[in-house]
Amino acid sequence: MRAKFFSPHLFVLLAFATLIAAPLSAPGYFMFAHDARHTVYFMQMFDAALRDGALFPRWATDMVFGYGYPVWLILAPLPYYGAEFFHLLGLDFPSSIKAIEAVGWFAGALGMFLFASRVLGKDSGLVAAIAYLFVPYHIVDLYVRGAMAEFLAFVFPPFILWGIYQIFSTRRVFYVPLTALLYGAMLLTHVQMTVLFSPVIAGYILVLWWADRRRATNAQSPNHPITQSPNHPIIQSSLHTFTFSPLLRSAFAIVWGVALAAVFFLPILLEQKYLTNDPLIGGFFNFRLHFVNPAQLVSPFWGYGYAGTNGSDQFSLQLGIMPLFFGIIALFNLKRGQARSAQIFYFALVTLGAVFAMLVLSTPLWELAAPIVAFTQFPWRVLFVSAFALAFLAGASVRAIDAENQFRAALFFALLVSFAMFPYARPQYTETQFTWNTMMDFQVKDRELLGDTIWVETRPQDSPLVAQYRAGNITTKAVVLEGDAQIELLERRPLGDTVRVNAATPSRIMFYTRDFPGWTATLDGNAAEIKHDNEQGLITIEVPAGTHIAATHWGTTPARVIGAIISFVSLVFALIVLWRTRK
Repeated sequence: MRAKFFSPHLFVLLAFATLIAAPLSAPGYFMFAHDARHTVYFMQMFDAALRDGALFPRWATDMVFGYGYPVWLILAPLPYYGAEFFHLLGLDFPSSIKAIEAVGWFAGALGMFLFASRVLGKDSGLVAAIAYLFVPYHIVDLYVRGAMAEFLAFVFPPFILWGIYQIFSTRRVFYVPLTALLYGAMLLTHVQMTVLFSPVIAGYILVLWWADRRRATNAQSPNHPITQSPNHPIIQSSLHTFTFSPLLRSAFAIVWGVALAAVFFLPILLEQKYLTNDPLIGGFFNFRLHFVNPAQLVSPFWGYGYAGTNGSDQFSLQLGIMPLFFGIIALFNLKRGQARSAQIFYFALVTLGAVFAMLVLSTPLWELAAPIVAFTQFPWRVLFVSAFALAFLAGASVRAIDAENQFRAALFFALLVSFAMFPYARPQYTETQFTWNTMMDFQVKDRELLGDTIWVETRPQDSPLVAQYRAGNITTKAVVLEGDAQIELLERRPLGDTVRVNAATPSRIMFYTRDFPGWTATLDGNAAEIKHDNEQGLITIEVPAGTHIAATHWGTTPARVIGAIISFVSLVFALIVLWRTRK
């Protein structure tokens, strides 16, 4: 155990991971990275909702000029839970985000090392992991785009494919729930990246199944007499019924993973219809505007600007010359008959498929799958897939070197890859100035942190709450629409407000909160009917004459309850199976 713990491969890998994560240790933050400010403001709202009692936050109360929006109905929450862990340890919001991002660097590298080492050997695994760290889009995602959730999604693909490989190679049931947990975690980290990578997972399962059946057939043929133990996995596969085949076990693991994420997925499927999709997939975010030019994939250009249209992007979208070069070496070294050769060839096809998917030539395929992939927004996000495939191929190139020199070659290859890309790993640092004022400026001036429900008649340009946010004191969360009444704010919470209404006549009052499934209202502790018949789809209730206590409460819905039950049962079942099959 001591020798394994002090593995030179792991020591080198951790050194390179520390190198690429080092910029996160600098003071300040890179708030002008594309999604950096969104992430910090979302983190603030997530923390507030948690502290107000929401175990699974969905409502972001400060979005849309303070009207609120169910942001975690559509954004996966796991990255925010990770950052919240560090915040509870005492770090401020930007530092908490940087801490979970640092974890992402190390976890992604370890995952790729685990997977590639299992398939190709430790020397290849070392190069694959370091190439994964330094592949351009991995760096762009964090230090240029500031896309925390998408960056953290890089952690899971190698672990998932490792789990599937273990299902086939060991036949142990233990790896089925483990793979399910990993796939579910990826879904809860970034849905779009999971959608893009899922075809790769499906293809890999089929490649392993084909190789497995081919080996089993060869082992039983007259020209290849069976000399192995009946317990050998290859022979064992021929003894299993198809029902218990690793193919179906792997497929079941993926379905199980979806069930684990039902707490997030089911409400999306049933409640997203109450949100307008145009701000998410229309206008600038129409995927048809964001295919890349082939030259962008090999250009050494590096920038910090924003996405453009039709190839006019102001940041790098390169595949990575060094991983591409080493990937070509791996292909030239393919040897027929080796089980790993099929996997190397598969990831070469994945790379080609990813490149094709980013070019305008692939438009018919995108149109065919538009209901699913439109929310990807940018076809160049498929670089997430090519980054993984090229890193694996880079690792495979080490096998072109004789066995005695592979470790030295791995170090040399790793140095070449890292030296080529490390100069780019420099975010644009800024001071960490995140206040209510800066958040409202972000919404009013930059038109960010906005979103609409289907009851909104016109997109707001401002709200009566903006001035209150900027003053640092929210004093009014409800107003009188009809009748003669006075309103006093008693309590303002992230998940509801309470007011005292002194009504001289029957009145109708409006809360500065967007209506959405899950909101309920009470009047003197009794349920009150909610209406949203106003321009902004805000909550209104009727109040009779007299003095009353009116309150709004963010609660749950049948879809959220059912989703939570499915996830909970799936999680308990997974943990039980893991425990019972751990040996």
